[in-house]
Amino acid sequence: MVLRRLLLTLAGCVALVACGESSPPTPGSSPADERITGGERLGWDQQAADAGALASFHYAMYVDNARSELADASCAPTSSAAGFACSARLPAMSSGAHTLELAAFIVDGGVLESARSSPLHVIVSAATATAAAGASQRANTWQTGTVFTTTDRVRLRVDLVADGLAEPTDVAFAPDGRLFVAERAGRVRVIRDQRLLAEPALVLDDVATAGEGGLLGLAFDPRPLKEVQSRFVYALDTTSSQSGGRVFRLARFRETNDTLADRVILLDDIPASPRRAAGSLRFGPDGKLYIAFDDGGDPQRAGDMAAFNGKILRMNPDGSTPDDQAGATPVYSYAYRSPRGLDWQPGTGTLWIADDDLQDSTRLSAVDAGRGRSRRGTVRVTYVLPRPTGASAVAFYRGPLIPAFRDNLLVSADEGHILRIRFDPQEPARIVTTERLIEDLVGSVRIVTAAPDGTIYFCTANALAKLVPAP
Repeated sequence: MVLRRLLLTLAGCVALVACGESSPPTPGSSPADERITGGERLGWDQQAADAGALASFHYAMYVDNARSELADASCAPTSSAAGFACSARLPAMSSGAHTLELAAFIVDGGVLESARSSPLHVIVSAATATAAAGASQRANTWQTGTVFTTTDRVRLRVDLVADGLAEPTDVAFAPDGRLFVAERAGRVRVIRDQRLLAEPALVLDDVATAGEGGLLGLAFDPRPLKEVQSRFVYALDTTSSQSGGRVFRLARFRETNDTLADRVILLDDIPASPRRAAGSLRFGPDGKLYIAFDDGGDPQRAGDMAAFNGKILRMNPDGSTPDDQAGATPVYSYAYRSPRGLDWQPGTGTLWIADDDLQDSTRLSAVDAGRGRSRRGTVRVTYVLPRPTGASAVAFYRGPLIPAFRDNLLVSADEGHILRIRFDPQEPARIVTTERLIEDLVGSVRIVTAAPDGTIYFCTANALAKLVPAP
């Protein structure tokens, strides 16, 4: 369902604010209260001189006067007499009545924001939300238990683990088998014994979700407790800068009893791409923390060694630079535009990273560690993944449960499949075959990972599922 109750002239409004003039007339009053679940998209008509001007606009939603940036705003490429048709996901809201107002803004040496639209009154109904969750569960029922066969005759079954997630962006396994799931809006959920716990482990209220930003990455410190005395968890997110843009932030938390607390900021103020923020973090086999950042919307930053944008950083768990890093800088490898995920090939130590290029193709690059004392990665080979594969995460398979998948690389794709990549055992950097798994069975696949026992887990927009051998 798309709500088209707000018909706005926000583009002209932004221009007039910048010129210090008055706002255009506001639209007419909205109809009676609209009963919703909170999972709908908001639609509006946006006036703009052309598509180029439209691309510079951002949007803010006021829910009961509380401001947040709208995530995933998209507009039609051509306009009608009313303007460009636009829509975006609604922000998270509690059950009950709320007043929604929309504003557009641009960032030009500061934030220049339009007047708010006429209000839209909605009621987020707990009963309606429960019914919607039930409908979502029924929609996934046909997927649960579905069996398919791979090209090398491996039979796998798709099982639903947990529904009711909200835009999962990453997952991390605790040493005891619990699964922590990061949600874009800033929550971390816990799955224990294949059950989603009601209370989140963490709620961040200062993440900026516009432009696909938000909470993007999660990683557990692999060091044993006898070495660190506390279980640390690392999170990568985007937050608003003083100028109104978005910046990356790396933080460390202590994990105790399904709760993340005691935040320590290790790195921040790294510009994030305004259109499609992308970043990833993982601990490497050497116990160091690797963090990848996009180019911040400026391709020149990726090649600028003075900037962290477009780079993979290698850091100690406390945020310091390892002694063996080349040039005494944490920069390990460059140049990347929009890194989507990274993992290490078993048996080789080669780091593979998925990165979207300027043509929106996904490149898969193998990065070898430099020889000698000074560490700096060198790109050994780069492949372009077969279309359509808009990578959202990557993971090598190491577990014992599905022997035929051993050392295969799994790539989750926005288009609704997992790309399985097999390498030449005699020449591990050479790809020999690719295969799409679960194609046409699920929607967009946001995450893929393999548990220590070999179970393959993946996330869609609202659920966690797993692949296991079928009899």
